[in-house]
Amino acid sequence: MGSIKKILPPQPHYLSGYAGYVPGYKFYYGQSYGKLTHDLFFDKTINRSNIPVLSDLTNVHDDTFFTPEEMDSINKRCETRSCKYTTNIIPGYAGYVPQYNFLCGNKFTVDATLGMTNFVKIQNSCLCPQCEQTQGYSKKFDKNIKDVNKYTHPFKKNVDGVKLFKEQYEPTLPSPPSLTPYFLENGNPHKKFMVGYAGHVPNLLFQFGQSYTPSTNDALNIFTDQLEKHKLNSI
Repeated sequence: MGSIKKILPPQPHYLSGYAGYVPGYKFYYGQSYGKLTHDLFFDKTINRSNIPVLSDLTNVHDDTFFTPEEMDSINKRCETRSCKYTTNIIPGYAGYVPQYNFLCGNKFTVDATLGMTNFVKIQNSCLCPQCEQTQGYSKKFDKNIKDVNKYTHPFKKNVDGVKLFKEQYEPTLPSPPSLTPYFLENGNPHKKFMVGYAGHVPNLLFQFGQSYTPSTNDALNIFTDQLEKHKLNSI
């Protein structure tokens, strides 16, 4: 029985699924990805860099773009706000990063940190009451908030509030019809179908020039007239 090594591409090669740039790859075809990239490694006609990976993976944060004080201001958000945005966002993060869409030309971590730095500066410069209250927030203050909470669980139904709502609004609420819109009398405001209804509406095929709901109303009115006429003729 043969060894499985005979069907594997020789080393070195790129793994299948690698989405990075491979010099000369788009000009060759007819082989598997691993075998083709292996041959490209030793093809002297292709110009390539002396290092296999152009980006320096050892230096995650570039200190030339932001100061340690700015990085600390981002990491301190955990004390007052959500810890979702820090300086350790992994490349490939698909969530929203503040101010990131306005930056380009650097690695993801650098642009993400720069965007959050600008976002923190904008927040700290805001003088509205809501921002001032958020900036003065602390864990100790959070405990005090929990102590003054007067609600109990399970919540009790506010009988007086329900009664007041019924007195003010219940008479004005439209009552749903007991019959389907097909057999309601003409002139009934419920004799229509909402947009998206996928059932059959008689005579709707011959209605045009207006939106769906008014068209169903006209079509059902014609259907009711035809039904009444048919009943009279059958007597």
